[in-house]
Amino acid sequence: MVGSLVLAVALAAACGGGDDDSSTVGQKPEEVEDLPDSTVLEAAQEEGSVVWYTSIPEAAVEEVADGFAAAYDIEVEVVRFPSTTLMQRYASERDAGTVQGDVINVAETAFFEDGLEQGWWAEFDDSEMPALGKWPTDLVTDDRYTLVNTQPIGVAYNTDHLQEGDVDSWEDLGNPDLDGELVLVNPENTPFYLSWAMLLREEYGVELLSQIADLSPSVTDSAVPGAQQLAAGEDHVMVPAVLSGVVEVQEAGAPVETTFPTPTVGVEQYAAASADGPNPNAAKLFVNYLLTRTGQEQLNRGYAASPLEDIPDALPLPDDYRATDAEAVLAERDSLLADLGL
Repeated sequence: MVGSLVLAVALAAACGGGDDDSSTVGQKPEEVEDLPDSTVLEAAQEEGSVVWYTSIPEAAVEEVADGFAAAYDIEVEVVRFPSTTLMQRYASERDAGTVQGDVINVAETAFFEDGLEQGWWAEFDDSEMPALGKWPTDLVTDDRYTLVNTQPIGVAYNTDHLQEGDVDSWEDLGNPDLDGELVLVNPENTPFYLSWAMLLREEYGVELLSQIADLSPSVTDSAVPGAQQLAAGEDHVMVPAVLSGVVEVQEAGAPVETTFPTPTVGVEQYAAASADGPNPNAAKLFVNYLLTRTGQEQLNRGYAASPLEDIPDALPLPDDYRATDAEAVLAERDSLLADLGL
């Protein structure tokens, strides 16, 4: 997954934005689409800041924070860690009675469902969050949290050792020639990676998972060190892979590409606003911004798919994409891990 980053983005730092008409940098609030009523906006600006707990890639974090700060004159403090770390941190703060995060987005539906039961999340209201009027209603759960983007899961490979077409299908992962050359991102760490294993078992039978296990894959806890192993040629293939896990080595010039066999699943990111966070109005304004077309363009650029159509530079979902049934996947957790030899 992602490494750690803690940063604050103030308006003064964000406004060097030049004349790019496609950017919100330098815009005034009245020029931003789906603007809430003046009561919410003024209350949010009086609060003056919003704390965003997120596990999305660094480049997207910075672009969203810069755009929001420039548009609304509200400072964004970003706390960026892997989803598991953020969930533990937020739950610990709740246990201690000190909510610090205004907005949290992580890839874990069970966390948000638990928060629903405990009353952690603020209600989404159309008058306070007008972007909801253009948002797919089936993606919003109990008016408290919503899907904001999806990273499709594929296969990353070292192009010095494999050619295009060598791993175009999931069945190619069972090739004995990959013995000792596969790095497996531990699916124990996220239900969405478990969902990938469940997809393979349902489509191709337990035999494919057993074949992968027989290749003696190296196992890594996150995609970032796995991608580094791939870039160094220590391994030739990495699964399950998402673009945010390999973008750093690709930008450094490593011979790494990603392909997306179908059918596939993905890492689905959700967002909610804290019901009693330090900046409740800024929190709702920020979630509203994430749901606008501008926010979605910034959030998804080059690595993820948006729930909205025709978002520039967002990924299209692969053919036959299948949403994750987290409850069903978690019920099969132990058997899936055993099938993979874990």
